[in-house]
Amino acid sequence: MRTRTLLILLSLSCTASALLLSCGYHLSGTGSLLPEGTRTIAVPAFINATNEPYVDVEVTRAVTGEFIADGRLRVVDVEAADITLLGRVLRYEVTALSYTPDSFVQQYKVTIIVEATLQERKSRKVLWREGGIESVFIADYPVAIQNIQMTKSAKEQAIKKASQDIAWTLRGRVLEGF
Repeated sequence: MRTRTLLILLSLSCTASALLLSCGYHLSGTGSLLPEGTRTIAVPAFINATNEPYVDVEVTRAVTGEFIADGRLRVVDVEAADITLLGRVLRYEVTALSYTPDSFVQQYKVTIIVEATLQERKSRKVLWREGGIESVFIADYPVAIQNIQMTKSAKEQAIKKASQDIAWTLRGRVLEGF
């Protein structure tokens, strides 16, 4: 009887182990999108399809800075690059987050949405394309009713924060496949 109980317990533990080891859990990243031997990337200026001036400049600056900081690819001019990351700022949205008791906007949220295409420079083969990439962290700014300059400065900081969020996302998509 004791041998039978041990065999049943051993059988159950082996079955449980096999099920747990074969659950198939994995991260969604599929690895790098880069062809073998890719060492350089170009990030030409993003195209601004919005009515907000200079938002394209901030997004381009943030994306370029993110690849420089990461260091796995060297950022170079288009003519010298192995791959090129092309982008377009599709939308710039400002949404009221909070109001004063007198119904004046007290705080805004900034959202930037882009599309991006990664392609081999020589062959122009598209390696990856995605639209609707949205800044996900809240980039907000307060409204100083008595100080327009302070509000403008806070808005510029929110645009930089949303642009940096886009840059993190694009670096992750290109280098890790996320």
